[in-house]
Amino acid sequence: MKEKHIFLGRIVLLWIIAVCGGIGYMIRSDDSNPIFQFGPNSSLKILGICIDDTTKYGVVVVFCFINSGVRTLNHNILQSWIINTIQDTKTIQLNYKINAWHAYEISYVNCIYIWLDFFMYMNILLSQIDMLLIEVVADLVMTSAVTSYYLNEKNINKNAVTTLHESSC
Repeated sequence: MKEKHIFLGRIVLLWIIAVCGGIGYMIRSDDSNPIFQFGPNSSLKILGICIDDTTKYGVVVVFCFINSGVRTLNHNILQSWIINTIQDTKTIQLNYKINAWHAYEISYVNCIYIWLDFFMYMNILLSQIDMLLIEVVADLVMTSAVTSYYLNEKNINKNAVTTLHESSC
């Protein structure tokens, strides 16, 4: 099967829909649980801070979008660099511009950020269902931006290779 990644992606999407539908069916009548409220209210607490007005709620939403961007950059760029440059045993030496101290620095920053992000992410996600929705939307926006960037880079590189090839013929 040539396009198995697309097929597998659609299976995962069906699983997501099934899980969300099942959860939605089970909680549809539970208005008493504060996690299923939306917007600022007295029961919305993040890190013990009551998010009961639109200013605080706005700060949380902005934090979610900014942190989602940083998370996407960390995951798609720094972690990929660590895997492909430091952890790939087939790569014998680091790029001449990067020394061992830089490798440690980037690895440490990545590690510390993962834990900070996990801590904040859990506190936000477990507070109220709309926070989950905000995080999902923020991640989708950032994933779209990064995917567009990489697809554009591929087109630029493809055009450059084609132009170089045509000029050499």
